[in-house]
Amino acid sequence: MVIVEKKQGKAWIFEGVLDVDWEICPFETLRELRAKGTPITNEELGKYCMTKVDPDFPKKVQNGDFIIAGENMGYGHDHDHASRSIIGAGVGVVICESTNANFLRNSIDHGLAVVECPGILDSVNEGDKLEVDLSAGIIKNLTTEEELSFAPYPEFLLEMVEAGGIYPHLAQQIKAGIVKV
Repeated sequence: MVIVEKKQGKAWIFEGVLDVDWEICPFETLRELRAKGTPITNEELGKYCMTKVDPDFPKKVQNGDFIIAGENMGYGHDHDHASRSIIGAGVGVVICESTNANFLRNSIDHGLAVVECPGILDSVNEGDKLEVDLSAGIIKNLTTEEELSFAPYPEFLLEMVEAGGIYPHLAQQIKAGIVKV
């Protein structure tokens, strides 16, 4: 059984369409970084996270904070740079009304938890302090004391997120002798 710490942080609210290649992390920025020969790390991408909607977001967000979003979070192509930029900005969990399957898969593959919680936008204000328990499926708004539930993460996904993504998780399993190569 994996023990996952409850995650706490501040809520940052983004409504409307959040496309992976535009609002979350502009694909044009990725092209420019590549053209300059800049290493494409999560931290580098984090400098551009959500800047099309809030130019100062990367400077304001604190490690472990939450992005709160509306429907179809991560709309668009299956590019993974958007998920990586969110991780690089220090966001602990994305909580949204609903998400795009490609964005969800990419996020978990990189170790970023994404939680679908219908009604989240009606229950959280910008700046509210939240606590998320992925294994219990509970979001507590510590500011208003309201509690919401979502489908808890199964153990194998908790392990993957806690390891930092699919590749670090696989490396742990190989080292532990669970997976033979």
